[in-house]
This record gives sequence, structure tokens and C-alpha cells, in this order.
Amino acid sequence: MARAAVVQLCLVLAILAACLALPRPGGAILLIPLFAPSTASAVHAAGGGRIAVLRSGWIPGSLLVRIDGDVPAWAFLRAGVLPLGAPALFCASAEPTTP
Repeated sequence: MARAAVVQLCLVLAILAACLALPRPGGAILLIPLFAPSTASAVHAAGGGRIAVLRSGWIPGSLLVRIDGDVPAWAFLRAGVLPLGAPALFCASAEPTTP
């Protein structure tokens, strides 16, 4: 019985962590290259709206961006880039520009 409670607690914590990491429209997004040779080329390939590059991310090769409109998460994943929602603490304000 106690093991089932621990498993349920772990599942709830994993789901909450996943919800925090989902990219939100208009929010800052950390783009982490997985299989892409360049994050910038993947951003251009994914398109999806006006994109403001805020700065390079804290992971080598990553970018911190803000996207107007919906986040093309599947397009980023197909391009070999993992989009993660970034907390506002790590973001600066920037006007979106067309890539």
C-alpha cells in the first residue's frame, strides 16, 4: 500500500514538472539542440511566427527566444531542437523580429 502511494506521488511530481517545462505562447522558450547542427537554422526552419532571440542559453548551443503566437513545438522537434519553457527570471524583454 505504501509503495503505491510513493509511485503515485512520483507520477504526480513528474507530471507537474512536465507542465512547468511546456513552452507557452508569448513566453520565453529555451531551445536546446538535440540533433540539429545549429539551433539558429532550426529556428528559421520551424518558423511559426515572429521570434525574438533574447540571448544564448546556458546550455552550449542553446538559444533563449520569445515567440509571438503559438509555439511550433512539433516543428522544433522535427528540426532536432527541444523547446522548453523558461522562467521569466532568466529572460530579458525584447521586441520580436521576423527571422
